[in-house]
Amino acid sequence: MPEVRFSRQTVFAAVQVIGYGTRTHGDFDRCLLEWGPDIRSRCRGRYLQERFNALMGLYDEQPLRCIDGGKLFADAIVEKAVSYLPSAQAAFSWHEPPPLSDDQSALLHALDRDGFAVTDGLLRRTLPTAVNLPEAEDEIVRLLNKHRFAVANGHLEQAFANHSSGQWAAANSQIRSFLDSLLDEIAEKINPSVAGMPSGQPRRTQLAAQGFLSRPLNEWDDNGLGFINGLVKRLHPHGSHPGLSDQDDSTFRLHTVLLTARLLLARFDSRGTS
Repeated sequence: MPEVRFSRQTVFAAVQVIGYGTRTHGDFDRCLLEWGPDIRSRCRGRYLQERFNALMGLYDEQPLRCIDGGKLFADAIVEKAVSYLPSAQAAFSWHEPPPLSDDQSALLHALDRDGFAVTDGLLRRTLPTAVNLPEAEDEIVRLLNKHRFAVANGHLEQAFANHSSGQWAAANSQIRSFLDSLLDEIAEKINPSVAGMPSGQPRRTQLAAQGFLSRPLNEWDDNGLGFINGLVKRLHPHGSHPGLSDQDDSTFRLHTVLLTARLLLARFDSRGTS
């Protein structure tokens, strides 16, 4: 199976950028012709927006669709969108770099979440291939829906939306709320009696008592020295609204929580608990 490099959020942002950079049906046809006649024939419509929607629909219909030459369709969409991004360098030393549209900024933020950056118009990895965050993200969403963790899922969606729009403090708050809700909901699924307990540490202590969080692996410590204890402290050292942040810090928080959530959800799923 070909490597999945980009999440659906990134592909969607890429389609938006292609739409931003495409002014006529002829422009869009030239783009589609690069991907083969079948793609062009499936992206029809009277209005350009209808055709952009059809393009995204083709991806959703078959996320692992390949085009001529064996390249993933999703990769081709993202690479085309990256080609529409303005250079980060000013044309002359006394000029300011060209501003980015909201859609272009959202694409760069989505690529950042997937572990990619754009340098001199080319994509480069910022994380090892083995991390595979797009696959982790897809698995998290699937398991959240499977086990009906609606509150946690809502916080994760808000974290993605705020990260895409560059609202770092708001994204950080939702990242922390996602982890809190996920742990709370897992605790309640495993032991319904914890529903009467306060959110946070009491429920996490119960997860350790049930063996879900491992004390031998230092995942939880009643004195606050475990991995989960430290992760919660790192996410928001000043409470639920930590103030200003930056892209690197917010992305680090999101990456760390996504990888942790994937581990916890896979562990919960293997228990056969519903």
